[in-house]
Amino acid sequence: MESYSQAKSQIVDPIMPRNEFYPDKPVPPGKFVCRTSELSTIFDKINSRDHVAIHDSSGMGKTSLLQYIEDPKFWEERRLDFSEALIVYHNCEVSTIDSFWQEVLTKLRNKAEDDASLQGKIDDVLNLETIEITDIRQVLKEIGKKGKFLLLLLDDYHVIFGTQEEHDSKKSREILNFLSELRNLAVHSTEGQYFSTIVATFQKLHELGPEITRGGSPWYNHYAYLALKPFSQDDIENHFFNLDSHFFISIPEDIQKEEVLEMTGGHPGLLQCTGDVFSTCDPVDVNTLNKKLKDYADKIFKHIWKSFEENEQKILGLILIYNSKGEFRGNSYSIAGIEKEFIRNSSILNGLKEKGFINQVKQLNKYNLTSSVMKDCIGDQLEEKNVSDAKNRKIVINLFIIKITLGQWKQFKEKIQPLTNFIPPLAKLLNLIANKIEG
Repeated sequence: MESYSQAKSQIVDPIMPRNEFYPDKPVPPGKFVCRTSELSTIFDKINSRDHVAIHDSSGMGKTSLLQYIEDPKFWEERRLDFSEALIVYHNCEVSTIDSFWQEVLTKLRNKAEDDASLQGKIDDVLNLETIEITDIRQVLKEIGKKGKFLLLLLDDYHVIFGTQEEHDSKKSREILNFLSELRNLAVHSTEGQYFSTIVATFQKLHELGPEITRGGSPWYNHYAYLALKPFSQDDIENHFFNLDSHFFISIPEDIQKEEVLEMTGGHPGLLQCTGDVFSTCDPVDVNTLNKKLKDYADKIFKHIWKSFEENEQKILGLILIYNSKGEFRGNSYSIAGIEKEFIRNSSILNGLKEKGFINQVKQLNKYNLTSSVMKDCIGDQLEEKNVSDAKNRKIVINLFIIKITLGQWKQFKEKIQPLTNFIPPLAKLLNLIANKIEG
């Protein structure tokens, strides 16, 4: 805190230029910060022509990371020859399986603008009615002859997998065939020594794609997984609260730094949004900042929430209920047995900790959400009844010492239902109560 206060005291020019932040678009390669460990891992894999699958939630910076890898600065800092790599960045949101190689090869041709023979080989393949994986091998072989290799950076790779509905149709076989051919190209072909891929998705690959057929090889097991987590405290101090950084966040005197840290939880997108709010809005108080961050978080949280598995959503809802002692936004919830749920689901809690969404107060066996803004977003899901276990814990009957949750009411209704066939007034009464309780 002292270092930040000292930094603020050095700002004497009231009209000093404002720093530029990037809450809604990738950070330019020249301003990319942090991710030192992740970049070292990626570069080791590229250097050995291996393959990496980056997974993160929205706003964590995967596109910024991929575009930084494409930049010569990334290579120069590691004293490697940028000219050896033919780098193709491709966003899979604009692709279908049928058009994928056509689009990738078109970009590759542009990268090989000073090599007529390689362009000729690519043109031969592009002129084919259907591009087969054997044709791609021929292109890689030509690249290898030049002493180069193809580095394929695939953003939003999960789009290639299609929807869950498509996984249940013949489309699934097409997707699985495409993914298996790509694996074969990377691992089993001689030309794989001239090929490296970095893909970015919002979940681990095995959680996304079509199921492997009986006796089939996992199409994803040649990838090394790499998670992008919220920035560490050291990274935040060095790059967002350091006067010499181009992402220095100048916080007004009436707002505490701790409040900003609590709201953002180290989430890169929320930090960028915070800097943007302070540099473009005037004046800004805590409530204004919280509203702006919540508006930003609402845009990305639907993707983040979707990336959670159902049991992760359940645990996040229970953490919110437990920490609020069962009273949340005017509703009452039962907290009975939640601690046992935490013990039973320790692996899920550890997974959420690894992703950076929660931290643990070990002395109290308590878990906290790292960002208060994300906590508000999870609260919205709770109110919209999108967390089944939390919904069933809602207290719907509260008569003095008698407290009945929605889950208990449903169990009671199910048991008494057979009797309503013989006692019509009971059926009418039950329906009346059910309509009032269940809405």
